[in-house]
Amino acid sequence: MKKLLILVSLLLAGFVAGAQELHCNFTSVKTFKAVHKEVKGVGTVTYTAPDHLSMVYSVPEGEYLIIEGNILKNSVAGKAVTVDTSKNALMRKLRNTLLDCINGDYEKAARENDAELTVQQKGAVKTVTLTARKQAVRGYSSIVIDYNAAGHPVRMVMDEFGGIETEFKFLY
Repeated sequence: MKKLLILVSLLLAGFVAGAQELHCNFTSVKTFKAVHKEVKGVGTVTYTAPDHLSMVYSVPEGEYLIIEGNILKNSVAGKAVTVDTSKNALMRKLRNTLLDCINGDYEKAARENDAELTVQQKGAVKTVTLTARKQAVRGYSSIVIDYNAAGHPVRMVMDEFGGIETEFKFLY
């Protein structure tokens, strides 16, 4: 009987851990460094572990980034794209990096991006920085994520090798 109770307890703990959900508003600023242009955004984020993420913009209206398992859907400036990330290595890396950073698995994100990892705790905020070990044509040169005391991301800055920086602020 004790073994059965322990097994049921472990299974319930697994279900609770697997049911991690997050819902909040966000703001974003995408900076094109070469031309000193900024594009601001506002929207809502919904994340359900392990692999469902929805970022729907109200500004600019109609833009979105949706991850449903291996499928990544994106719409920017009226151009919609749907990609099966199991068949596209570049988009798979983007998908995995976003999901790992949102759910706090930054060590995995650092490994997959061949990045140096630094973690600093200042009060209730944990700042995680991933810095690429090598220059590349595509991908992220650095990613900085601030997590609150509950382990939820409150700010994420993604700096691409191509000169585009995107800062997200998550508002709970």
